[in-house]
Amino acid sequence: MPSQSVDHHCFPFADHGQLDDLIAFREGALVEREAEFRRLRRKKMLRLCVLFRYLLQMGMQGNSLHPSNPTWLAQRVRLAIQGNKVDTTPFDPLLNLLTDADGEPFRAGNNAAEAANLPMILEGELERLTGSPERAWKQDHKFTEYKRSLTRNREFKADWRMIKKHFDLRRFQDSKGIIRRSRLGERNWKPDEHPDLRITADGFRTVFDFFCWKWFVYAMRDDEPLPEKLSYTITPFGTQIFIPGYWSFDKSRDLDWKRITALHNARGMQRQGRKLAENRKQKAAQLKRLAAANEDAKKRKLRGELRMRFLKTKAGLTSETDDRQVRRLLKEASA
Repeated sequence: MPSQSVDHHCFPFADHGQLDDLIAFREGALVEREAEFRRLRRKKMLRLCVLFRYLLQMGMQGNSLHPSNPTWLAQRVRLAIQGNKVDTTPFDPLLNLLTDADGEPFRAGNNAAEAANLPMILEGELERLTGSPERAWKQDHKFTEYKRSLTRNREFKADWRMIKKHFDLRRFQDSKGIIRRSRLGERNWKPDEHPDLRITADGFRTVFDFFCWKWFVYAMRDDEPLPEKLSYTITPFGTQIFIPGYWSFDKSRDLDWKRITALHNARGMQRQGRKLAENRKQKAAQLKRLAAANEDAKKRKLRGELRMRFLKTKAGLTSETDDRQVRRLLKEASA
């Protein structure tokens, strides 16, 4: 679980003020509400409390790993927990997706509700904030040479002068004087757009996107070109690697794959491989046998050492298997 307060430097994309407020609620009023819900046996409200805790936990890990906006959702759930006459029906699909009937454990499926290596995730977020993926570059000469060539290219400079002649760039610059191209969707998905060139904003966006396409830049900062960068980004659904079109890519010399792999694995996925898969298959079969044996033992009303011998025999465990290990496996089987 992340720390009890939000470090505004380490969590660059977090909703800091709102998170601080939600953490205070979790440590105070939520505990009282949970006690009340247990006393009144209000299972759905207890499930909402579990959902709130995990949504807050997600929000405290930045915004790279989870879809939607977990902090905003946690705030909506909090209002439902606090209110006596709040309609909780809209939360039902989310509750059924992410919690079981008793609330625990949180159901993240094959994904992870909590990052296994949170510092690595936060490093990736800081790189994304500053637009500096260079930590994973083994060499930067391809980028620096390309940018230098743009600043000397007569056609590039003429194109930019033409755009400035036709459009008032102050309308489209941010506070730092930067204009960015339109965002690309995942796997190059593009919305069905029909720009009207008679509308200034549409006309500028169309021209500027083609300008960026023509010269492989993602933005202009005043008169300075900002070329596309070789980059990597962790997302809620996987890790994306972007190779600019101008970049003659060398997989061995251009990227620090150890760093990229560390970021990709930071969410905490299991290792994969044929042998590992076979071992997991055998373990699953053993847990299934143990769970069935446990139900049989209950029907037979077996207790103590006799029950343990029965469980070990039915599950295919040796008689020397420690009883504590059997209990751990039973807990794992029930989950």
